[in-house]
Amino acid sequence: MTMYKKFEKVELMCPEELLALRSRIDNELTARDCDSPHSSCNEYRQDTLPRACRLFTVSEGVRWLNKHQLELLASSFTAWVQVSRDARTKRSRERVYLVFLLLRYSGARLGEVLSLDERKNFDYLRKVVMIDDSTAEGKKREVPLPEEVIECLREYCIQYEVDTTETSKSTERLFDLDQGFLRRKFYEQSSRSGLPKDLLNPRVLRNSRAIELLQGGMPMRAVQAILGHTKADFTASYVTLAQNDLRHIIHQHCHQEFGMETSARNTFHGEVTKVVSNPVMSEVTLRTSAGYEIVAIITNESREKLGLAEGKKASAMVKATWVILEKALIPPQTSARNAFPGVVTNIISDDVVVEVSGKLGDGTPICALITAGSFDKLGIGKGDSFIFMFKAMSVIIS
Repeated sequence: MTMYKKFEKVELMCPEELLALRSRIDNELTARDCDSPHSSCNEYRQDTLPRACRLFTVSEGVRWLNKHQLELLASSFTAWVQVSRDARTKRSRERVYLVFLLLRYSGARLGEVLSLDERKNFDYLRKVVMIDDSTAEGKKREVPLPEEVIECLREYCIQYEVDTTETSKSTERLFDLDQGFLRRKFYEQSSRSGLPKDLLNPRVLRNSRAIELLQGGMPMRAVQAILGHTKADFTASYVTLAQNDLRHIIHQHCHQEFGMETSARNTFHGEVTKVVSNPVMSEVTLRTSAGYEIVAIITNESREKLGLAEGKKASAMVKATWVILEKALIPPQTSARNAFPGVVTNIISDDVVVEVSGKLGDGTPICALITAGSFDKLGIGKGDSFIFMFKAMSVIIS
C-alpha cells in the first residue's frame, strides 16, 4: 500500500480512531528514543516534525466536520444545483449554495451572512468580505475568501445581471433569505451526502472553519478575530491540549528556535530519485534542482527512521573536513562517488589548515578544510577551477 493510499484511509477515520493511531505512533517513537531533541532522530528533516496547533484534540461536545466531510457536503450542494428542474429553481438553489460557501470559508454567523450586501460588503479585487460585526457596533471584520468563491459570486451576478455597484437602486439583495428555509435546505443534504442531519447546520460550519484554521497553524488570536469572538476563551473552547499534544508542540517550537545544529558546511537540497538496499546498508541518490546527483550510503535503520523513498524531499550535508579537492576540469577516476566541478572564490590559511571556499556551476556554495601541506601541493588559487569530491559514506542525510 502506498503512503498516499494510507493517508486516504486516515481522512476517513473517526476522531477516536485517529487518537488511537496517534497513541500508537507516540509509543513507537518513544520506543525508538526519538523524543529527545539530541537523539539520533535529529537526522529527521525539520518539517517532518508535527507543527504546533495541528495536533490538538477537539474539545468534547463540539460538533464539527472534518475536511473530508466538508468536501462531501460541498459536492452534495453542487449536485443539488445541477439537477434543478427549471431556471427559477436553479437560481434559488445557487443562492443557497453561495450562502453555504460563505459560511464554509468565512466562519461567520448565519445572521451575519444573510445581512451581507453584494454591493458594499465585498472587495472583488482583493478577494475579501467585510462582515458587519454584530458584537461591535460600526465595526467590520475583513475575512479573505478563496478565489473560487469570489468567482462563483461574480459569475452569479453576471449571469443574472445583478448590479454590484454601490450606486445601484435595486432593493433586492442576493443574501436576503429566510433562515428557516436555509436550515431546511441544509438538512436535506443529509440523504445526498450521507452525513447526519445534526451536523448540517450553519453553527457546525462555523465550528468547522475555526478548527480548520487552528489545525492549519493560525494563531488563536487571529482565529478569534476572523470569527468575531469577543473573548479568547470562546475560541479556546474548541480545543483541548492533551499531554501528548503539549509535548509535541513544545518540542516543535524548541526545535524551530534552536535550529538544526550541525558543523556541516556544505548542504544540498533535493529529491530522492533512487534507493538501493542490502540487508544492512542502503544507497540513497538525491537529485538537486540544478541536476546534481548526490549519493549517500546509510544504514537501513537510518533510512527507515527518515522515511526515505523515491520522491521524498531530503537534504545532504558534508563536513568540510571530508571534502577532497582535485585541480582538474573533469572528475578523475576515484573511489569518491560524488565529484562536481567548481570555482575557488576564497582562501583562508593559518599556515596549518586552509579553508577553501568555492561555488558550483549553479552557485551552490561549497567549502573544504585541508592541511597547508596538501594545499601547497595542489597549487590552487582564487578563481581556479577544481573538482569538489566526497565519498558516499561521508554524506549526512536529513
